[in-house]
Amino acid sequence: PPSGRVRPPLERRPPTGPPTSKSEGLEAERAEGARRRSATKPKSTALKSTATGVAGEAVATAPKPRDAPSSPIRDLTFWQSMLCGAVSRSVSQTLMHPANAMKTILQTSRMGGSDVTVTSLVRPSNLRRLTNGAGAQFVLSLPQGAINYAVLESVRAMMRDAVARSDLGEAIEKNGVVGACMDFMASATSTICCSTIANPISMVNENIMAGAYPNFPRAVAGIASERGFKGFYTGWWPSQCSKIPSYGLTWVCFQRIKEAHSSLFDRPANDMENSAMGCLASGIVVCVMMPMDTIKTRLMTQALNPVPYQGMRDCAVRMLSEEGM
Repeated sequence: PPSGRVRPPLERRPPTGPPTSKSEGLEAERAEGARRRSATKPKSTALKSTATGVAGEAVATAPKPRDAPSSPIRDLTFWQSMLCGAVSRSVSQTLMHPANAMKTILQTSRMGGSDVTVTSLVRPSNLRRLTNGAGAQFVLSLPQGAINYAVLESVRAMMRDAVARSDLGEAIEKNGVVGACMDFMASATSTICCSTIANPISMVNENIMAGAYPNFPRAVAGIASERGFKGFYTGWWPSQCSKIPSYGLTWVCFQRIKEAHSSLFDRPANDMENSAMGCLASGIVVCVMMPMDTIKTRLMTQALNPVPYQGMRDCAVRMLSEEGM
């Protein structure tokens, strides 16, 4: 060029006509597809722009961060706890009714002078005897489970809230002994509240399983006519002495086993593992509380006893002297 001046480079502009080659056509299709996808994005996630750029171009701004999605796991309400407790207890008690009937028969067999063994009870001919009263068990377990689990979860929630509001909340939560005591207190409270309907239900079921009455209507009529309204609360004290430690220790033991599982595997337990841990906790506690459970069953089924017991102490002393440990 003249005068030694350097010519400025030519500005490249995108072609306005049709593509001149196959590669240019593919690039144009990709650009068009990207433009359509950005246009169809929801407004909540699309980039917001302002018309403050140079030469009228839009300047994109970063989207505002969205709130983190809430966790799908939440605590049950009072009524949901009642429903879940009613269904779970009714199903579990009905499924385990033959085993519970076998236990009751073994606990009461010596009062009538008979010597029943586990081997004789598991014969197919005794299936009807082991399932006698299963229908009453299914129906009567519904209100018992509803009250028990609803009160248990409510008391636990109130205790957790009280601990969280205290100045020593963090230290208390890390203390395993305090957590075990809170679990025991919650279980004991629910057991006492539930005893208003649990004891009459247990009184009816125990007598049906022991063979004192053939079915639910006759059991209710027989207990009411022989002992009156108070008859349905026979054995209330030994029942509470058996159930409060049994249920409370089972719940505490189960919670401690769950904590050990979580620390060992670093994940929540699945359904099968929860069932296995529940069986282990129940088995440990039953070995300790079986004598008190036998006293409770003997007092509730005194219709089969030719010489009735006079109370918890008399029952324990006579069993030790007549039958041994």
